[in-house]
Amino acid sequence: MNHLRGIAYAFLALICLTSTDIFAQTQTSGKVFTVESVTKIGAGKAADLTWKDGTKQVNLLQFGAGKVVFLNFWATWCPPCRKEIPDIIELSKEFSEDELQVIGVSMDRDDQAFNTVSKFVRLKNIPYPIIIGNDKVAEAYDGIGAIPTTFIINADGSVNEKIIGARSKEDFKNAILRALKKK
Repeated sequence: MNHLRGIAYAFLALICLTSTDIFAQTQTSGKVFTVESVTKIGAGKAADLTWKDGTKQVNLLQFGAGKVVFLNFWATWCPPCRKEIPDIIELSKEFSEDELQVIGVSMDRDDQAFNTVSKFVRLKNIPYPIIIGNDKVAEAYDGIGAIPTTFIINADGSVNEKIIGARSKEDFKNAILRALKKK
């Protein structure tokens, strides 16, 4: 009888561990939001994007206040974008949240963009927030003529660098380090 009880406890422990793993993965995966408003601040400054996280209103400049922000414009259908995402995920884990905030802006535009991007984020285990962009977002960032395009934003909200095209992890890391020196 004690033997069966021991097996039952072991089985329950296994279920709990598996459930915890699954729960942790869903909690660490990035969330996808739709941009609600865009405010152009001025020359040399990052435009402010606003989105809702549940009932909470969030905006880019407050979200990244005091940190360097790595703002990456991309799309699920873009091969160079997909290629650099694993490096961006690694970078998001290498720096502390006090130093760096990574945010993706998906430029997917089809009728199912939210679902397409959400599925992609889950599949790739993207841990950072993703905003579904639109024409106003692209315009506020002086037109996004090509993707991927990445903005390295200083802690004060000024744009430190605009990087057009795919880059290596080392290139991104060096750009982040340059911005952190200005912090």
